[in-house]
Amino acid sequence: MSWLTRTASVRVSVGMGVRAAGFLAAFILWCGVEQAALAARFIDYLYVEANEGDSSGGHAAIRFENQTYHFQHENPGIIRVRRLDSSAFTHAYAKLGNRTIRESRIAVSDETYDLLEDAFIHLLLIQEAQLNIREALRRDVLLFELLLRQHHVQDHTAEEAQLSLKGFGYFLPDGPMHSGITAGASYSGSVALRSPALLSLRDRIRTTYGERFVEERKAQLKTLLQEMKLRAAEPPVSGLSPEIYPAFAPSAATRYNDAILALFALEVLQAAPPLRPGTFWTSDADIFKLEAEEALVLKTFAERQVSDLVRLVNSSRTDWGLPFVVGMARLAAIEASLASGQLVFLDVFPGDGRELRRDATTERLYLPAMKTQLSEVYLRRRGEFFMSGCLREADYSALERAGNLLLEVERASTTGSPLRKYPEAPFPSREAQRKDLVFPQMGEVALVQELEAARAVDGDFAKALSHLYSYDLVRRNCVTEIFAALNRTFGHLSLVREHASPSPGMDPVEMLREESVRRLGGFVDTSRGFVFIPFVSAGEVDACYAVVDRREIPSYRTERIAEMMEHETPLMVFFRESNTLSSTVYRPGPGDSSFLFFTEDTILLRPLFGAFNLVTGLGESLLGFVTMPAEGSDRFLSGVKGMLFSFPELVFVNLRKGSIVYVETKKMSL
Repeated sequence: MSWLTRTASVRVSVGMGVRAAGFLAAFILWCGVEQAALAARFIDYLYVEANEGDSSGGHAAIRFENQTYHFQHENPGIIRVRRLDSSAFTHAYAKLGNRTIRESRIAVSDETYDLLEDAFIHLLLIQEAQLNIREALRRDVLLFELLLRQHHVQDHTAEEAQLSLKGFGYFLPDGPMHSGITAGASYSGSVALRSPALLSLRDRIRTTYGERFVEERKAQLKTLLQEMKLRAAEPPVSGLSPEIYPAFAPSAATRYNDAILALFALEVLQAAPPLRPGTFWTSDADIFKLEAEEALVLKTFAERQVSDLVRLVNSSRTDWGLPFVVGMARLAAIEASLASGQLVFLDVFPGDGRELRRDATTERLYLPAMKTQLSEVYLRRRGEFFMSGCLREADYSALERAGNLLLEVERASTTGSPLRKYPEAPFPSREAQRKDLVFPQMGEVALVQELEAARAVDGDFAKALSHLYSYDLVRRNCVTEIFAALNRTFGHLSLVREHASPSPGMDPVEMLREESVRRLGGFVDTSRGFVFIPFVSAGEVDACYAVVDRREIPSYRTERIAEMMEHETPLMVFFRESNTLSSTVYRPGPGDSSFLFFTEDTILLRPLFGAFNLVTGLGESLLGFVTMPAEGSDRFLSGVKGMLFSFPELVFVNLRKGSIVYVETKKMSL
């Protein structure tokens, strides 16, 4: 039976709808908002209940239909805006985070909806650009340190400098100048050690651009690298703003990396090596079997990829090296697929083991369920690639990601090793540490000067960025930043309105308040009282804005217990599920502290349960202290954290609910 037939049996669930009946009727009763809003859309203010770990005091977010924006405290001590697919946000917080989400639905006009959504999009893009500049400045410092170290190598006072090259780990080993491919010498290996797909690509490029094209392009790049006069970047520091997109020329590290990646890409093209063992993978399972008609589709896709790479190698863009080498690696993987009759994918996970998850005890219980769901996702992605007729690279990338996740679960199931952490940017970028580099011919004095300048500007920019987005529990947190973005947008509108129709003596704050009332039905001032606290802010939204509906998205455990009580004796369910020992819903996650009783289900018994939890944490910390030399500090820290989160329970406050390692999604997308 082919996978096409099996696909018919795949269960595809439709995600939960978000619109509730009665919204329009409630909205018509809304007073004090512009008349245009009667043809309303909705934005949702989300309050996420507290739990231990991140956002232990609760969390807040704002939802624009399928996209949810929230602010997180991240290193280095800044509050950063993040955007998630709304279903992914709900799954992360309500299911995996086991937190109830309280949603307040606000009716707005189309104009206001678009205005506010654009404001959050712009804030996201601006902040990401600013953080990218920060990262570029760090790379500049590292580059000048590397160049200075290489200068000392020539004086025999330091070890050889090496640079990590993204994407080249699929072809090149880590190594010194004499190993693998060298960026200054031609490859003369055996034809048996070459990739037919890369040889064919090389021939196409020679036919298109001439026999000497690759050598001439290499020579140009080597000359460019040697003659580079690298200078520390000078980004504008004083003009940093959450409202202005920063202008920034390519930094020294960007220019050097683009050139060296392009040079190595041509070296790999010229060498046409096969993929290195351990950088690609497949499975003997039927689900990876390549049907005859699919092989023809894959071959056509490979031919299209070759045409794209032929154009890319002669592109005027300077950053073509990384996509070119990844394109070659994918061609080699497709070549392996066609030769073996099984779909072969590049391994997108880190290859050095740095991202291994430490505690896989609970995780292993869910591997069969993970495999079942990931198989469904994989089959869906497979159908989208082979049956759409479009042969888009985006569809192949989605299939590659789905295949990697499924193969990783199979690997963990077979070997017993932990699941590797899925990379944040799941793009094939296996790195190779190389020492056979071409360096700019810059003197030591110049390098020292540029290194000092790079460090100075890196420090200045980091301070300015920290000042702009510094996290503060009271004045700048997940709540205050949402309302700051809203009120900043309304403030600009009120100024525009004032210029168009001046109102003598009108206070800017009153103008802002008036615009907020016109747009949202009210005004929320986070500087007043305790509005910065997430649950207080939710009350302010309900009291001030044009909220037309409220709903509750229950936590995973709450939802499951409610389902159980419909079919079992409620008292029996309560006793069984009230503690971590007999619960059928909860399995301790790797980040959960030690505790015995769940306290969110009962208020009256909370102090008593909290006392038991306090004793449990104390016992765990004492045991962890004794076993620390053999087991490390994890058990001890879990016990200490358990004690800390038990104290609020003694005064009827619940902050800890436990997390859930794995929950099947209604409709999973990768």
